[in-house]
Amino acid sequence: MRVSVIIPAWNLQELTAACLRSLAAHSADADLDVLVVDNGSTDTTPEVLPPLGRRLFGPRFQQLRLPDNLGFARACNAGAAAARGDLLFFLNNDTLCTPGWLPPLLEAFADSRVGAAGPRLLYPDGRLQHCGIAFSPFFDVGHLYEFFPGDHPAVARHRPLQAITGAALMLPARLFQEAGGFHEGYLNGYEDMDLCLALTAAGHRLALAPASRIIHHTSATPGRFVHDTANGRLLMRRQGGRLRPDLHMLGRLDGYGMRVGADLSCWLELPEEAARNLAAATEGSGSDGVAEALEREPLWRAGWLRLMTLREAEGHPREALAAGMRGLRFFPAPELAARMQRLVSRHAVLAELAPTATAIAADVTAPADAATHAANRARLEAARRAAATRGDAALAELLADALTATDTRERA
Repeated sequence: MRVSVIIPAWNLQELTAACLRSLAAHSADADLDVLVVDNGSTDTTPEVLPPLGRRLFGPRFQQLRLPDNLGFARACNAGAAAARGDLLFFLNNDTLCTPGWLPPLLEAFADSRVGAAGPRLLYPDGRLQHCGIAFSPFFDVGHLYEFFPGDHPAVARHRPLQAITGAALMLPARLFQEAGGFHEGYLNGYEDMDLCLALTAAGHRLALAPASRIIHHTSATPGRFVHDTANGRLLMRRQGGRLRPDLHMLGRLDGYGMRVGADLSCWLELPEEAARNLAAATEGSGSDGVAEALEREPLWRAGWLRLMTLREAEGHPREALAAGMRGLRFFPAPELAARMQRLVSRHAVLAELAPTATAIAADVTAPADAATHAANRARLEAARRAAATRGDAALAELLADALTATDTRERA
């Protein structure tokens, strides 16, 4: 089957050029054509990319020039209208293909139930950027296991997903047309989730092809998240009846539990018994031993605290601070933030980082005022009732426990 690679671009021609070079280098024998949709770029994109594309791909390259920046959805839809492939592959211009990226994606469609597939996306440092989108009980959106080691076993598992990112998304052209393409009411965000929900509503499945790896610089386009609030509201109006909270369920499949913070932030964490077992297994280990354990199990919260203590005791305060920052990527732990503050106050070499550490600590530990507390409690209760109505007893119980914790904090 022929694949049409559709790359929307607005300025940042150096990134687009690097994307095209990586695509050419790792797709030499593939049956594909390439379309760059120029969203009214004002840099050298209109002049530089056409000759580069023709040099790399010959007549299989095409550049579509739009008069203005019409956004991701309209650019992708214009590219799809001009595409000739049986499969469409929407690819952000801030990505780099790696060897063997294409065959696993094609193989995903050997299952006739699959309506769309995506690769494993990695940050340039090798950490995971994307292996599926998850939804909290309050419909906050996140990338499952973001910042995990890129080769962690959990990120390669197949799991039921409601959405995968449009940064690198492949699907049959026929299904894209039947779904109506990307809904153009969104502006640079949430179009991919809307499309995925339309596909699953039509009976199709979403697949992650983890053997396909693509590097993603992620959100290099200026103003990428400006419209997220409005986009999120539109998604709930259009697809809210189909959406289900699934972060707790996806985590449970890998042995993790979901936690709910006072501000309704949600995160996955290693259960207490597993954390105790890991602590016992690394008892007496130096910082390197604990760091190795955290590579295997990044959601061990106490492990990040222990690593900070050990790095500092060994005379490496910068490494201790870096451990705290990494831990905060996985969960908003006040004790990590407080430890960071103490670190910068004790070590002159970290003095220039004191304002940053103080700001992080204030953000993580700031108490809610009475009105915010009441609003959060109401949202918790509404989410608990909705979970019970859906028959999701596990989530209903988890949210009931969070309500109890909320009431305890209020009385304190």
